[in-house]
Amino acid sequence: MDRTKSGEVTFSKDFPAVTVAPVEGGNEMKIRLFVDKSSIEAFGNDGRFAMTNLVFPSEPYNRISFYAKGGSCNVTSFIVYKLGLK
Repeated sequence: MDRTKSGEVTFSKDFPAVTVAPVEGGNEMKIRLFVDKSSIEAFGNDGRFAMTNLVFPSEPYNRISFYAKGGSCNVTSFIVYKLGLK
């Protein structure tokens, strides 16, 4: 996750960072993202990896991007679900 442009990051020199998680190689990966007002959680390949990051956006998020370091990625399906209280 790259939070270098995630909003307010100047309060600590260590906060604007790119964090990574080791994942198994393969041709396909399933990722579930949960985005809240101040946190992003990612769960990959049915829980084989997980990441959490705090963020302090200055405005609502309106985009998301994916990339593969040293390779390529192709997003074949993307579904957005609204989180809410019941």
